[in-house]
Amino acid sequence: MQIKPMSSGDLKNELIIFFKSQLMLFYFFLSSLPLYSQTFFESKIDPILIDIDNASEIQNLNSDSLKWYLYSQVPDLSKLTPDNRKKKFINFILPAILIEKEKIKTAYDYVFDNFNKINPNEITQPLFDYCNCIDKYELLLCLSDQPNSIIIAQAAIESGWGTSRFFKQGYNLFGVHTTKNDSNKMAANDSQLIYVKKYNSISESISHYLRTLARVDAYHEFREQRVVSNDVKKLISYLTNYSERRELYVEDILEIIEYNQLCRYDTISFHK
Repeated sequence: MQIKPMSSGDLKNELIIFFKSQLMLFYFFLSSLPLYSQTFFESKIDPILIDIDNASEIQNLNSDSLKWYLYSQVPDLSKLTPDNRKKKFINFILPAILIEKEKIKTAYDYVFDNFNKINPNEITQPLFDYCNCIDKYELLLCLSDQPNSIIIAQAAIESGWGTSRFFKQGYNLFGVHTTKNDSNKMAANDSQLIYVKKYNSISESISHYLRTLARVDAYHEFREQRVVSNDVKKLISYLTNYSERRELYVEDILEIIEYNQLCRYDTISFHK
């Protein structure tokens, strides 16, 4: 019997059925040949890295321009008016968000295009290690896209729109905690018991946040939902485990998204 490869449309339909029904579907491999080697998580973007002394030097975001900026230090946003602070904060972090998401999309496209024959081997193992899984369906869950609005809103909450000490001193955008034994840590509120993660760059912070949502069990339902829905309000309801405030935290995310019209950023991506 000859098995024909799935089309993209067929594969999407199968994934929707799988994730909604929670039933494992098994497929025959179309080929026993190894997958071709390639670099995963590789960005197609070559951003301009710049130093800035103050917030006025943050460039306005222009998705039609080939000039995308990353910043090597965090300026003081606390003295800006609330509206200007929010604008500068988004312009500051969104290019880095898009670049990190583009890296993940490169890996996702590879998995999707080779879905019928992908399995853990010496070539693809970095993908399975990144997602901490052994199943190709879980790979697609892990590597699926996430709305920019949710990322911006969580960054705004956790960093106080870029004014928190953790962000200014350690690039920690998302309030990520760590252990006492972590060499890259900062004490929280002069505490010797609670620590937050210290990063080397804003990109490193975003990358860690995205990977956390991509592989931690607490966000499995969130990953399942983002594969089959782009309804931001529905998606954030599955982020209650991100904060001890649970449902109140989700309400905060929604309020920030709606009040600041953050969904307008969901259509922005690198297209060149």
